Amino acid sequence: MTRVAVPKPVSPHALGALAVLIGLGWTFRTTLVGGPPLHWLVAPLALFVLGPRWAAVAVVGGAGFAAATEAMPWAAVPLAILLDGWLPIAIAWAWLRFVERRLPAHLFVYLFVAVFAGTLIATFAGGAVERLLYEFGSARGTPSQWWVALLILADGEAVTTGFVITGLAVFRPEWLQTFDADRYLKRPDPRD
Repeated sequence: MTRVAVPKPVSPHALGALAVLIGLGWTFRTTLVGGPPLHWLVAPLALFVLGPRWAAVAVVGGAGFAAATEAMPWAAVPLAILLDGWLPIAIAWAWLRFVERRLPAHLFVYLFVAVFAGTLIATFAGGAVERLLYEFGSARGTPSQWWVALLILADGEAVTTGFVITGLAVFRPEWLQTFDADRYLKRPDPRD
């Protein structure tokens, strides 16, 4: 018999804090010559804490924050929400669901494969789509160093997200929408 997980309540404080974190991540950007700007997404972290629906809401709030601080023009907000927020959330969510279906329910599988690798894949894929769209609208191509910078950024975001989610899984598992303590922390049955 399959047990259906009941969604945990989402704290409005967590939603607001993650919206501000997303806004801050999008505010601190760097641009390599001839390429689109690079910045932390924070959207995968929001996914693991809030779940996909509330993470999408936090992305909208974070985009509004970034535009209000003039880190991006208001006209760029819809595309930023799609490429820097909802696309990485969808990729990380699909990866998490894939990992849950195919791999054993183990804490390290959740932390390393679902969270770390999922954040790395989502961040890199979101940046790759953004670069392809940038090149489609640009008269010249971006330098090859941009891919290296994106990989470094994606790795840094994956490590940071992994640290935060690991700490929350250990000390406050009830704060994580995508973490089921009964699934990942249960003692193995010796009869199995």
